[in-house]
Amino acid sequence: MTNVLVQIFSKLFATIGLPTVMIFAAVLLLSLWILSSSNPRVNWPPGPLCFPVVGCLPQLMISGKRRQPTDLLPWYDTYGDIMHIQLGEQHMIMLGTYELIEEAFVKNAATVSDRPTWVYFIRRLVGKDGAGVAFKNGHAWKELRRFTVSSLRDFGLGRKSLQEKIQDEARYLVQNIEDENGKAFSPSARIGKAVNNIISIVVFGARYDYDDTPKMLSVLEESMRMNKGGPLSFTNLARFFFPKKKFALVDKFYSLVRQEVKRHRQSFDPTDIRDFIDLYIKVTQDRLDPEIYTEWNVFRIIVDLYLAGTDTTANTLRWSLVHMVNHPDVQKRVQQEIDRVIGQGRVAKMEDKARMPFTEATILEVLRLSTVVPMGGPHATSEATTLAGYTIPKGTIILGDLYRVLHDKNNFEDPYNFKPERWLEDDGKVIKSDKMIPFSIGPRVCLGKGLAEMESFIFLTTLLQNFTFKVPEGENPPNGMEGLNAITFSPHNYNVCAVRR
Repeated sequence: MTNVLVQIFSKLFATIGLPTVMIFAAVLLLSLWILSSSNPRVNWPPGPLCFPVVGCLPQLMISGKRRQPTDLLPWYDTYGDIMHIQLGEQHMIMLGTYELIEEAFVKNAATVSDRPTWVYFIRRLVGKDGAGVAFKNGHAWKELRRFTVSSLRDFGLGRKSLQEKIQDEARYLVQNIEDENGKAFSPSARIGKAVNNIISIVVFGARYDYDDTPKMLSVLEESMRMNKGGPLSFTNLARFFFPKKKFALVDKFYSLVRQEVKRHRQSFDPTDIRDFIDLYIKVTQDRLDPEIYTEWNVFRIIVDLYLAGTDTTANTLRWSLVHMVNHPDVQKRVQQEIDRVIGQGRVAKMEDKARMPFTEATILEVLRLSTVVPMGGPHATSEATTLAGYTIPKGTIILGDLYRVLHDKNNFEDPYNFKPERWLEDDGKVIKSDKMIPFSIGPRVCLGKGLAEMESFIFLTTLLQNFTFKVPEGENPPNGMEGLNAITFSPHNYNVCAVRR
C-alpha cells in the first residue's frame, strides 16, 4: 500500500511541478499555523502582525535597528498602551503606562510575579526551575527574597557600617581621579571599579585596587557588551543565533565565584560571618529547608547580588556626569548646596540628603531621564489573568515599559529635557511622585534600591565636592539621550576633565 501511495504522489509531483508543490506546502503550513495560533478563548490586546515561526521579530529588528529605548514608542501610538507581541513561539504583553504596570505588578501581583524561566536564555542560565532571588518563582522565591533582604540588613544596608565603606570608596575614587591632573580621561572604568568594590565588600568581603581590574568585573563587562540578542533572547530561536561566547563567559563567571567560595571555606568560622559567601557556606551546612536553601539557589543569590549591584548603579553615575558636563548651571547649583551643607572638611552622609533638596532632585532627574533598566525585569503569568479587560493566558511574558512611563508628557512635563527643578515645590521641598518607578514596583521591585540610592548620593556628592567636570577642549559634549541599550542602558564612552575645586 505504501509503495502505491509513493508512486501516486511521485506521478502527481512530476505532473504539476516542484514549485507548485512548494507553494501548496507553504500555504498548507501557513493555514495550519493560523488555525493553531487563533485561540477564541484568548482575548489578546492589539499588536503588530505576527508571521509564522518568527512572530514579530522582523518588525522589531527593523524598528529597533538603532537599539534605543525610544525605538518602540511609535508602536504605542499605533496599537495603544497595552500591546500583544509574539516573538517566535513566545507571547508577550507590553505595558506602556504607570496605571497598567500598577495593575499588573501590584494589584495582580499574585498571578504576574513569576519569571519566564522556560525561555531558552534564562533556562540556560539558571535551569528550567529557576534559581536564586532574581529567577526563582513561587513560595521558594518569596522565602529566598526574604532571606536576602534580611541578610543585606545584617551586612550593613541602611546602617553606618556600609555607609562608611561607601564614603571610603568615594575618597579612593577622588584620589584616583586627581592623578589625571585636570587632563581629559574616560571616567567609565573608574566608576565601574568603585561601584564594584562596594558590592564586592558585601558579597566577597574584599575590595580591589583601581590598578587591578577584578576578573569577575572584566568578565561581566565583556558579557554586557556582547548582549546582542535583543528580542531574540526571549525565543527558542536563540539557541541557533545566540553567540556561544556569551554562555562561555557566564560559565567562566560561575567558575570565578566558585573559586571565591572555595577560598572562603579554607578560613570559614561559623561564629564569624564576614560576608555573603560565608553566609552561603553556613546556610548550606545548616541544611535549612533543604528544598529551598539548596547550594544552587544560594549560589545564584551571590551571582544575582553581584550582577544587580554593579552595572546598574555604575551606569547611573556615568549618566550623572554626562548631565553635569552638559548642564554646568545644574552642576554649579549642586556644588553650592554641597558647600553650604557639607563644606570641604568631610564626606557626605545620608543624613545630609534631607537638607540638600536640589542635589536629591538632580539625582531623581538622572534616574528619570536616563532610565538604566528601560524595560525592568521580565514578569510572567503563573495562571490566566485579566489586564485592562484582556484575558492573558498562563505562561505569557509581561514587560513594563519603565522608559515610556518616565518619558510620558502626561506624567512629566517636557520629559526629554534635563530639568531637576521639576522635582521641587515652591518652598524648595522635594516632590514625591508615584510615577517615578526606575526600580519598578510590586513584589519584584529591585531589592538593591536602598543600596543604589545610597551609593548614587554619596558618590556623586563627593565627586562634585572635589571637582568641576567639563567637556575637554575640542571635543563634542557627550550624548545625553542615546547610548548602548542592552540589558541595561549605558552612555556611549566619553571623556571629561575633572578640575580640582
